[in-house]
Amino acid sequence: EKEMQVPACNVPINGGAQYKRLMFEVETFLRFSDIQESVKKKSVLQAFGVSMGSVTWADVIVKLLNHDAHLPLQHHLAYVGERVKWFFMQQKEPILQFMQSLKGSADEKVFSVLYTKHAKLIEDNPTIKKMVFETYDNVVERQLQHFLNLFKNTLQATFSNPWVFLRKTTARLDIESDAPIALPALEETKARIPEEVKSRSGMERVVAKLLSEIPMEPHKINEAVDDVQVLVLKVYSHIRSQVCDQVELFCESFFKLPLLRRLEEDMNKIELSDVDLEGYKARRTKLEKDAKANAYGLMEVRDCLRILSNFQVKAMAERH
Repeated sequence: EKEMQVPACNVPINGGAQYKRLMFEVETFLRFSDIQESVKKKSVLQAFGVSMGSVTWADVIVKLLNHDAHLPLQHHLAYVGERVKWFFMQQKEPILQFMQSLKGSADEKVFSVLYTKHAKLIEDNPTIKKMVFETYDNVVERQLQHFLNLFKNTLQATFSNPWVFLRKTTARLDIESDAPIALPALEETKARIPEEVKSRSGMERVVAKLLSEIPMEPHKINEAVDDVQVLVLKVYSHIRSQVCDQVELFCESFFKLPLLRRLEEDMNKIELSDVDLEGYKARRTKLEKDAKANAYGLMEVRDCLRILSNFQVKAMAERH
């Protein structure tokens, strides 16, 4: 069995380090997604089906990818979105602790003095803390839906016509999945770039060649099914690799950066609810009554103190 070495897997971390580890984990999770158990002989034969026009093996592969690969990969990406959402929602308390720890620390002059002031205000007032945290969670949830919709549109466009998607890259479909993966040297990269530029136009010919090798004769249906299954897995593996390579970019562009830009706007729109307003209004009325009662009691205490002071002065004068 192969094991992936996740960086800092045994260390409790948060913030940027935890985000980097999360990106590594979700990318590894996506690379393990597969459809081998879904593509069966029955599915291939049903995808060939009966049509008013001619059905080619390319149409069969597109149908199989849409039916057996699209939704599983979309579910895997939904899990990725939930992981990213969970990460951001767990950063509320660490950020609050960081703001509180600035007071008296060496970094106090580096950050705004409002950090300590706002942290104390949030910690001392449960209502403010509740409203700030709820607004933050709502923004994260909204951003998750936006992120999933964008990825959903990307997958729909990819699986509706995977051949166009393959033309955009220079990846090869004949690379063995068990081949060792290593980063190329600089000289190898320089030598490979001209070849890749030339090979971009050859991807369509490679796909056409693989499709043309699939037999159409009825007595060779078993061989055709095997070839279709292999080609479906190769195309899906290529699409999956491209999605895995782009998942960190998608998380940065469609989740993290929009979240940071829109969070301030939503925080500025925080208002007390009607229930909270009624509660604070009743509390203010009660406090005003208590203040008046306390002021009257304070006045009586001062009168009593003045009388006692005068009595003490007279008593001391009579003794002398």
